[in-house]
Amino acid sequence: MISIPRSFRSVEFAWLLGALIISVASMSSVAYLADRMQRAFERDAKQLIAADVIVQADQPIPEQFQKDAQSRGLQTAQTVVFPTMSSFKSQAKLVALKAVTDGYPLRGVIKTSDTLANLKGHVAQSIPSPGAVWVDSALMPSLGIKLGDELTLGQAKFKLEAIITQELDKGAGFLNFAPRVMIREDELSKTQLIGLGSRVTYRLLVAGEEKNIANFTRWADQEIEVKQLRGIKTEGVDNSQPLMRATLDRAEKFLSLVAMLTAMVAAVAIALAAKRYTTRQAEATAIWKCLGASRQQVLWEHGRASLLVAVVGGVCGAFLGWLGHQVLLYFLGDLLVSDLPSASIWPLIWSMAVSIILLIGFVWPPILSLSEISPLRVIRKEIVVHVSSAWLLMLLGGATFFGLLLVVAKDLKLASLTLGGFMSAAVVFVLVAWLIVKLTTYLAEHTLLGRDVVQRFAWQSLSRRSLLTGLQISSLAIAIMALLLLAVIRQDLLDAWKSGAPPDAPNRFLINIQPEQKLALEKDLLESGVEKVTLYPMIRGRLTHINEELVLPQNYQDARAQRLVDREFNLSYAAELPEKNKVVAGAWHGNTTQAELSIESGIAKTLQLKLGDQLSFDIAGLPIQAKITSVRQLDWGSMRVNFFAILPPSLMSEMPQTWITAYRQVARQDNQVPIDIGLVAKYPNITVVDVESALNQVQDVLDRLSAAIELLFVFTIAAGVLVLGVALSATQDERLKDAALLKTLGASKTQIQQSFFTELLAIGFIAGALASVGAIAVGWSLAQFVFEITFPIPWMVFIYGTIFGVAICSLGGLWLQRKVSNTSSLEVLRQI
Repeated sequence: MISIPRSFRSVEFAWLLGALIISVASMSSVAYLADRMQRAFERDAKQLIAADVIVQADQPIPEQFQKDAQSRGLQTAQTVVFPTMSSFKSQAKLVALKAVTDGYPLRGVIKTSDTLANLKGHVAQSIPSPGAVWVDSALMPSLGIKLGDELTLGQAKFKLEAIITQELDKGAGFLNFAPRVMIREDELSKTQLIGLGSRVTYRLLVAGEEKNIANFTRWADQEIEVKQLRGIKTEGVDNSQPLMRATLDRAEKFLSLVAMLTAMVAAVAIALAAKRYTTRQAEATAIWKCLGASRQQVLWEHGRASLLVAVVGGVCGAFLGWLGHQVLLYFLGDLLVSDLPSASIWPLIWSMAVSIILLIGFVWPPILSLSEISPLRVIRKEIVVHVSSAWLLMLLGGATFFGLLLVVAKDLKLASLTLGGFMSAAVVFVLVAWLIVKLTTYLAEHTLLGRDVVQRFAWQSLSRRSLLTGLQISSLAIAIMALLLLAVIRQDLLDAWKSGAPPDAPNRFLINIQPEQKLALEKDLLESGVEKVTLYPMIRGRLTHINEELVLPQNYQDARAQRLVDREFNLSYAAELPEKNKVVAGAWHGNTTQAELSIESGIAKTLQLKLGDQLSFDIAGLPIQAKITSVRQLDWGSMRVNFFAILPPSLMSEMPQTWITAYRQVARQDNQVPIDIGLVAKYPNITVVDVESALNQVQDVLDRLSAAIELLFVFTIAAGVLVLGVALSATQDERLKDAALLKTLGASKTQIQQSFFTELLAIGFIAGALASVGAIAVGWSLAQFVFEITFPIPWMVFIYGTIFGVAICSLGGLWLQRKVSNTSSLEVLRQI
């Protein structure tokens, strides 16, 4: 029977335990840091709604919502937003009025300035003073108003106190395109602006502890449903800020992928360490069976030992992972833009689950095979591995491991592509490695490649155990492939994503440009330093029929589809395919005179549209019909002007229209009027949409994600090197046996060294080359089908992978060669 204390003293047990601790530590450190980074992303994204959750309504929100939130210890504030006219002397301008209560914003900050020359501003410590108003900088030149003047809003006048320079929760709805005007909520009544039929949006902002927020949100949703409250809903970052939600989702996929790749490396290490453990336990198991031990007793004792390994490895690995991520944060915390929140309990649960599942899938199957070994077979060094129950357990372990990866990834496509890619690569690697070994051995026997006896012995040694060599090469290739894929993620995939929303992306949109203003405005922009100016026609139209059937919101179950068909579309016309648009189905209409239409792929999916469908629009009372002849994929992250539907000029050029353009505005020198302020003063009818805050927030997430992957990459590389060392040591017995044979036959130290390095360099070169191809293939697949970004193939990875494979195997060769040199042939043979 197994003595647990004695097992701890065995080298094989230590290798298995060490491999498990290293694997769990690397994964848990990744899990801890990834968990904290994801929570930080979620926390900071809430600045875009100024709260953790909001209750929004088109009528005053029942007091019960605020009372319930406060009873749970949550912070609350309220805003009231609606369009209205503002005036100063003889000038008037449409504005988006926001009335706020004390405490606003609950998340993030409002920045203000006291001069147009400094639009960076400073953090506001409170809301507007009584009788005061804050305004967007764009409003001042159009009205000719300055600080200290009185702005008229309805029946009241307010002193202009400050200029708003940052309002993260402004939103991107059509209402918020107008310049912002902000007053106190308790002074709203004296304006007498809200009356019957007013289009007002009421919001209750709520913030506090995550658990209390979740409970309040559930209660609010139930209250709305039970009492059938119309026009009221709860919103979070998910549905109120789609751009940030998409950014967070993609960031979460990147971090989850890093954790998954670490798990892949861990699985390889555990499998190889388990093989070595069971091989060394074969003789002891045979002796127990000779002494009368039953199969159940053998399974129980080995199971007890492996369970202890799982518990000790899981706990130690989780603790070391926590220490590791703390050390990284201590030394590299300056790379992070903001403080990270504390980690949740999830990484600890994940570490223990990984430990147990890895043992179930990769240790217990060979333990089952040990229970079937006869003493005679052990004496002959033969171990039965084709036990049906072992294979079934391996399949079960693999399926459970996939389920665990799926939980981590939170995305079936991501988990399937990653695990499927690695499993397919493993099978291909074994076959290719086997063929290469056989081919090279044949060349060594029949060409000058094998002219040296020791060299020929090395190739023949590989050929004798070609399947084992193929498995070893495949194992090393999988581990190297995971590390290379991490490098691809760190550099190429992340750069490709950043290029989708480049630092020079437009941060200003100009709308309501009249046709007669096009040329003059384009000239003004070019003279102001804007490099390229492209104006697009914009026509408002309501979708009325699809294939002659009336379109109604109740025809759709999806909430987004209901909102889309209940409002007007922004249509446009063009003969050439706009930049960053890609036709994915059908053919672009060009300058045709036929009634054709190109639809955006996302809205086509939401509204269940397809090629050949006939769409009818109402444009200012004018009906128009067109058939869908192409579907376009847009890059919404580029922040360029995009349209859901584009028609030919012959069909739309005479329709009532305005024009729109986008450009990037950079900070100008002191005392210079910003471009948008000057344009509004010259063209009072146009509206400036400032999206710089949203872009900065997205870029902030990208910067911190890049820093996070840098940290995770460093740790995972270190763990991967250790795992590769375990993989090499797990097959050292075969190397030692060959060395002992060469020593017995009188080979010199130099000849043994040549044999070692010939064999290991060949394994390293083949493994590195195969890993490089696999990493490129999986990286391309992830970019195309998961992250949906353009991914230029990084061919240099092939060179790096090959060099890394050769280098790591060379280090293993030095270690083994030193061990053999210090050990006699008799001692080596006794160990085996």
